[in-house]
Amino acid sequence: MIAKMKCSNCGAEMSNLNMSWGKKQLWFVIPIMLIGFLPMIKLFWFKGEATKDLVISEVQKRTNGNTLEIVGLLTNSGKHTFSSVTIEAEFFDAAGNFLDEQSEYLRSDITGGAKEHFKITVKTPPAISPEPKMIVKVTGGHSVPF
Repeated sequence: MIAKMKCSNCGAEMSNLNMSWGKKQLWFVIPIMLIGFLPMIKLFWFKGEATKDLVISEVQKRTNGNTLEIVGLLTNSGKHTFSSVTIEAEFFDAAGNFLDEQSEYLRSDITGGAKEHFKITVKTPPAISPEPKMIVKVTGGHSVPF
């Protein structure tokens, strides 16, 4: 079965039907498409980087029986809000050899300019003499662009 179309004015049968956009319509559609893609553009290009914007300070170690607690302050020096921030503590011996690591996941969002306290609990800290060197750093986080 072949679909046929008839003219509503004269009743003539149309064999070819051409539907196309003119140049005037393109100047109207292109800006609307760009506005529609703006959220996706913000997701990939205009986001903060957690390892640069989040700064750790006031790090302290506390021993509580057989566990080691590392507490500190995380400051967002950027303007973006971060979520799912991961903080990692790495332990090294006097020669610089890697011993152990422990990470903590922060569940709260950290807005631009905000400060958040954190605590990392190490159940079995590396027991060597002298005390191992510890490096605490931000290893990840997601920027919230909207």
